[in-house]
Amino acid sequence: MLKVNPNLQKKSSEFLNINSYPFINREISWLYFNERVLSKADSQNVPLLERLKFLSIFSSNLDEFYMIRVAGVKEVIDAGYVSKSIVNEPAPPELLQLINRLAQQLIDKQQNIFLKLVKTFKSKKIVFILTPDEIDSDIIDLAEEIWLQEIMPAISPVIIGPAKPFPFVYNKLVSIFAELHKGGNKYYAIIVLENLKRIYKINYNNTLYIIFAENIILKFINRIFSSYTIQNTNIIRITRNADFDIAEDAEDLLETIEFELSKRKKGDVVRVETNSVLDLNAMSFLKSKLNFSGTDVLNIKYTIDLSCLSELNINRKQFLYKPFKQYFPSDIHLNSSIFKRIKNKDIILYRPYNSFCIISKLVEIASNDINVIAIKMTLYRTNKDSSIIKSLINAAKKGKQVSIIIELKARFDEEKNIEWSKVLEDAGCIVTYGFLELKLHTKNLLIVRKENKKIVRYCHISTGNYNEITANIYTDVDYLTAGEQIGSDISNLFNSLMGYSEFGNYKRITVSPGMIRNRLIELIDGEIINAHKGLNAKIAVKVNALTDKKIILKLYEASRAGVKIIMVIRGICCLVPGIKNISENIIVKSMVGRFLEHPRILYFYAGGEEKTFISTADWMERNMDKRIELLLEIKDADAKEKLMTILDCNMRDNYNSWVLQQERYVKYDRAAARNDKQDELHNKIAEFYLTGINKYSSIDGGIANDRKEAEEKEKTVNYFDCQNKLGEIFKN
Repeated sequence: MLKVNPNLQKKSSEFLNINSYPFINREISWLYFNERVLSKADSQNVPLLERLKFLSIFSSNLDEFYMIRVAGVKEVIDAGYVSKSIVNEPAPPELLQLINRLAQQLIDKQQNIFLKLVKTFKSKKIVFILTPDEIDSDIIDLAEEIWLQEIMPAISPVIIGPAKPFPFVYNKLVSIFAELHKGGNKYYAIIVLENLKRIYKINYNNTLYIIFAENIILKFINRIFSSYTIQNTNIIRITRNADFDIAEDAEDLLETIEFELSKRKKGDVVRVETNSVLDLNAMSFLKSKLNFSGTDVLNIKYTIDLSCLSELNINRKQFLYKPFKQYFPSDIHLNSSIFKRIKNKDIILYRPYNSFCIISKLVEIASNDINVIAIKMTLYRTNKDSSIIKSLINAAKKGKQVSIIIELKARFDEEKNIEWSKVLEDAGCIVTYGFLELKLHTKNLLIVRKENKKIVRYCHISTGNYNEITANIYTDVDYLTAGEQIGSDISNLFNSLMGYSEFGNYKRITVSPGMIRNRLIELIDGEIINAHKGLNAKIAVKVNALTDKKIILKLYEASRAGVKIIMVIRGICCLVPGIKNISENIIVKSMVGRFLEHPRILYFYAGGEEKTFISTADWMERNMDKRIELLLEIKDADAKEKLMTILDCNMRDNYNSWVLQQERYVKYDRAAARNDKQDELHNKIAEFYLTGINKYSSIDGGIANDRKEAEEKEKTVNYFDCQNKLGEIFKN
């Protein structure tokens, strides 16, 4: 249990001392989040093959966590910093031990879930081969063919000796490490599974066999080392530090990042996974070659690196989510009339319930429209075969001014973004790369169109990226407007991003670094003032993470003043809710479902004015101080209603949600009536609340549900109308 300073029963002005208040450690909170992801793999309500995907996501998440966050902790320790600065925060060496212990517990849980799923799949005629001994006589010939045709020609076994040094093992590659004996001597050998598929499929006798590459190699390993006695074999996988910093005096950002990327796969080892316990001699040998400590080793019960399960691609409809129907507003026509529609009234969309193709098509229409004179866009992440990129290239070739600001430092998308930058430049686009010291995270599109001898600016402001693939699995808000003030602000923002002017002097948008935190604190202070006056004071927040200590302290102050606060935070949350006289008026929940909850939506009661915002910024120090982010107040009444509906659905979900009770998350009572609000947004109210028109059609031509029925269903419970029931909404 967290310890709370008894001196906290004092006036709110004493919230200046950060060491007096409780916080959950960021890294530990992240591990709790990944535990929630893992729980979806163990849910009976998730289709079988989708459960394997959640196992894969868990592994991929943990890889990135070790490559970036754990690598950072180890760097702090190596630098000699061992003290702690905040109450309840473990010192870095203690934190590393705690991380590894919790990670091992979660990995054990993952492996047990995997084994349980393997047994279930077997009854469905899908057989996972987890050991070489399971490759039996039924499929041995087919496995041997894979060995001879695909695997053996591609591997390069190395017996380590004076003339054959230990090979460099790149980040995240699975390897087989073997102890060999010959003539009374002991040797070590390694086979790195580089440029190999991890999973091979065999169809035999109406059964699908899934075989991991390492098990095929182990089945035939005697053919590799035929003159040796194989004493022991281990499957190992190493994870390396993949983070890098860009020097402030770098002269060429593109060149610098290309150089840093070449080093990423060769960073220091931060984790070693092994499928069985290495004996002391083998451990000592590997430590000397790979430079890791015993605490860096995690043991995997059955199969290392289940992220490869994403490669399965098994088309068994009964084991997958039902096909998803995206609703398309019937009053939006994908031709040049879309500009008139945006000009008449702002459009708010909520992907994936609404199709992102509306945005992709808008860029295509703009690229061909003779009245469009310029297109400007920020590009943080996009997909490999992006139609948006193709439209931008087309626009440039047609003589339109196309200006793109690409964030080269978008983690793990750096190489892709470098490639796109060169393609766009070659096509005649103006391409810049943001700033050395700041990461560009705002997502904006500006289309400049000449109409009746006047300039009209059409703006797209989004909480998500211009990635047409993830737009189908991430929930995000897209906002389209031709409002003059927003158009002027976004135009000025692009001028600042291109280096033509300083940041500031915006009328409708708020931009970080520097401004968004101040605006949020100002809004929270407004609720505190109203609470002290005895007025209703309410805050509702949907973000991906909350770590910013200044904002957390302000939320604690608001809670003490009586402000009712409910927060839907998908991932990391360092705030501790539910502590008497500190945070008892704060409820924190997390949603993890079929879709990745990604938008940032904010609501402040504001004395009855009800201010609603969308933003690209999570409530983290990096978003406030080290990134260019955008916060926009939504003033259109229909758009506000839709955003409040999204918040309300998130708050009332008890199917995909966990509640944070002090430092741990608790799942809702499984016996309670299912209230799946991701499902409801799609099947019940998406067509009304997320388009705001009277007739709705879906992409496949189906007719949407009746608006009246949807409205009646939404009248059951609404957080914004029942302040006194705040706690009741989230009963277990």
